Amino acid sequence: KILMTTDLVCGLLCLAISFITNDSLMIAALIFANIVQAIAFGFSRPANKAIITEVVEKEEIVTYNAHLELVLQVVSVCSPVFSFLVLQFASLHMTLLLDALTFFIAFVLVAFLPKEEAKVQERKQFTEKDIFSDIKDGLAYIWHQKEIFFLLLVASSVNFFFAAFEFLLPFSNRLYGVKGAYATILTLGAIGSILGALVANKMKSSMRILLFLLLLAGIGVFIMGLPLPPYLSFSGNLVCEFFVTIFDIHVFSQVQTKVEDDYLGRVLSTIYTLAVLFMPIAKGLMTWLPSVRMESFLLIGAGVILFSLLAQLVAKQLQSKKQ
Repeated sequence: KILMTTDLVCGLLCLAISFITNDSLMIAALIFANIVQAIAFGFSRPANKAIITEVVEKEEIVTYNAHLELVLQVVSVCSPVFSFLVLQFASLHMTLLLDALTFFIAFVLVAFLPKEEAKVQERKQFTEKDIFSDIKDGLAYIWHQKEIFFLLLVASSVNFFFAAFEFLLPFSNRLYGVKGAYATILTLGAIGSILGALVANKMKSSMRILLFLLLLAGIGVFIMGLPLPPYLSFSGNLVCEFFVTIFDIHVFSQVQTKVEDDYLGRVLSTIYTLAVLFMPIAKGLMTWLPSVRMESFLLIGAGVILFSLLAQLVAKQLQSKKQ
């Protein structure tokens, strides 16, 4: 229902905006639409991850997530070209109509997804108290599931370093003194993500392996700060995205397979919320400090490496206590 509602709202909004002819109103409407879509995305993203367990067998979730990530990365590479062609040969109004159409198609596809037999529940009015109660129950569940809690903590915390890394990337042309450096780095990153998605389902998923993947991703970032030939330095992003993609696929797969269905949505929402919370902190720090320099790649990479090593030690202690 969440996915269908968000798709329907966004589709109707794009459709309505496509009929606006006044330029000033169009600008205001587009800003409003972006805000609404951002809010809708906040609801639909965890819902999309949560619904996977209803339509995909547990043992197939890693493979599904790997294939999904592969498709998403290919689309992310192709979409700028497609968008350019659409804007070249179609008006803004036609583009909005096309956007609305994609939302309506998504709405229909979700409506036809196979559904589990609904549980019989007593119908009652949903109140603000229920919302806070659900949040409290979700946090309590995460706290008591130590492995999930640790995984969530690692995945969210490491986002601090990668947010700083993403802040630095747009300055690549200036940092490397190479025209088109930023575009090349992004392209190599996309290739790394595609390759990572291709091999992710062939790897075993354990805490030790996940943390080792983070370490290797940190090495990729570190490479970008070394005094190497530019294109060799650029390849650090390929290495980074390759291992980060595998890490992300297995993290979400573990959450989807180990968390009870009743709590899955709340756990996923917590992951996304914590990840978003770290981003402004990291980017604010990068803005405040004189961070636009090559050494920042070294510091960020070293931070990821040290964090993964520290997490390895903590994971071993947790494992020994469990035994």
